[in-house]
Amino acid sequence: MSEQEQAVKLDFSGLKETLIAVNKQMFDELKESLKPTDPKGKGLIVTGGSNSDKICESLKAMEKNNWKMTEQWTVAIPNYTTKEIAAHLRDYVWVTEILKGAAGDIAYIPYVGDLDYELLSNVGDAITTQTTGLVSNLSTILYEGAAWTDILYSDIEKYDSNVIEQLNQVLAFAAIRAEDAKIMTLVDALTGTNYAGNVTRSTGSANFYATNIPAALKLLMATGKEINPNACVLYMTPSSYGALLTELVASQIIADAVPSIINQGLIKQLYGVNLVVGGYKPRACRASAATGTVELAYLMRAKRAVALAPKRDILIETDKQINARKLRFTASHTFGVKVLSGKEIVRIWTSKAYSA
Repeated sequence: MSEQEQAVKLDFSGLKETLIAVNKQMFDELKESLKPTDPKGKGLIVTGGSNSDKICESLKAMEKNNWKMTEQWTVAIPNYTTKEIAAHLRDYVWVTEILKGAAGDIAYIPYVGDLDYELLSNVGDAITTQTTGLVSNLSTILYEGAAWTDILYSDIEKYDSNVIEQLNQVLAFAAIRAEDAKIMTLVDALTGTNYAGNVTRSTGSANFYATNIPAALKLLMATGKEINPNACVLYMTPSSYGALLTELVASQIIADAVPSIINQGLIKQLYGVNLVVGGYKPRACRASAATGTVELAYLMRAKRAVALAPKRDILIETDKQINARKLRFTASHTFGVKVLSGKEIVRIWTSKAYSA
């Protein structure tokens, strides 16, 4: 070892005990300083969970555990979910606010039908045929979706307010999916002759093809419906949407024209039709028993096909379960849905076997 180099020895013995003693002294001093007193020297009782109380409780818990922090919490993970797919059909159907905030459980929806003039043989001849049912109305009934869950008091005390915000978002989004499910359940319940037509299942290997869309548009036009861009929406299951994407990606021309298909795996519109994917799976059994029950897709002029009448916004209530020391969260959503006309809807059969 040279003259410039000297050995340095560090002695850490007793460091742990010293740090604990220092922390304990700081705790005692802080606890003493937080004691509320009045000028006459009488002790005051502090209620309502003040910050001072919380600090003292935290320090006491650390002291009992040899000054170790035993629990740490962060904000809620915002995407821990398996129910993210929703069609948001309320953005496409006809929505009336007539029931919201008003008495009554039924919305009456008047409508004016269509007609052709009778061409008379001569000017002034009598009109021989009466037009009936030109003006009438339809009525909705109410449906309700609801859910509840319990959270322990001891857990709520640990959670950040972000957890409650996330819970509210999840409950609100479930209301949107409930609307989707009820709308498609009613559309699915129509019989074959109620629709504007049926696009039959393709014999190819994929369960859904892009050509199904113009075939459905043709059936709508055959019933006298005017087809304008953005007027129609196509409700698809995830399997049908995936089959369509696979087909479009294989076409270099389409992939070049709509790069989002390649870059994002996303297509929102095709042939002027809005594409939506929902978690509810429409299905039906084919006439041939060998083919079994398959998934369906529906193309419709939604604002003319379906009416949605929300009774109120989603209601989220809390109720203390005192004996169990839990807080119960209950959410409900009440709304009316009515299929206005099946002739605004085309049913598209796929070759995808239905599975729950």
